Amino acid sequence: MAYEKLLNEIYAALSLKYLWPEYQPCFIKSESPDWINHRMDLGLEVSQALLPEDGQEESFIEQYLGCLKEELPVQAFARYGERLHFYNGRFWAVLPDSRVEQDYISKAKYRFDRKLEKLNSNYQHKKYNGLYLFLHPTEGNDIDAGQLFEYMRYRQQEQKYRFDWVFLNCVKTIYVCDYIKNTIEPIILPRNAENFLNAEAEYIRYCGAWENGTSLDDVAVKYAVEK
Repeated sequence: MAYEKLLNEIYAALSLKYLWPEYQPCFIKSESPDWINHRMDLGLEVSQALLPEDGQEESFIEQYLGCLKEELPVQAFARYGERLHFYNGRFWAVLPDSRVEQDYISKAKYRFDRKLEKLNSNYQHKKYNGLYLFLHPTEGNDIDAGQLFEYMRYRQQEQKYRFDWVFLNCVKTIYVCDYIKNTIEPIILPRNAENFLNAEAEYIRYCGAWENGTSLDDVAVKYAVEK
């Protein structure tokens, strides 16, 4: 399932804030990479494991996310049909095509390679660099995280700049690929954690302008007060 970019970024930051033992506050909104954590001297880029043909769906979502059903163009229903997902009466996502077998490993490899190129060309570099990838596997599709761990280790071993941590979000589990310790560890999302993170990310997405320099913790505090 493909979501709006900023919502993904907020969800990723929140999931690490609440679930990653190494986390120290706080994430500050940025560009290239998407978040900066000054205390950890960490830059974090967030992306979805998409192939080029998925980019059209991503652009469509960026343009129409949150619109009422009747505000979407007629051709969208002809193209995506029942794959259009609505939340509280508004467009929220495009579901995967059930008729097409999803190659999550190839998508993750492709996106990792593109982000590694950008890390070595136009990203701000901190002492530590992180990449958070949403793989969006459907129920029953297990991800070979170990295979991805080895692929990513091999691909960046000759690069000047490398990702020290890669977080693979597989919905129920977040795999932490730690290239400092050369380990891979799963974070199993506790019961109801996914619903909690989704709800908080959706709400605080609209709590502020999210300009560069915006603190995740400051917006989260505002959200808590308003609740």
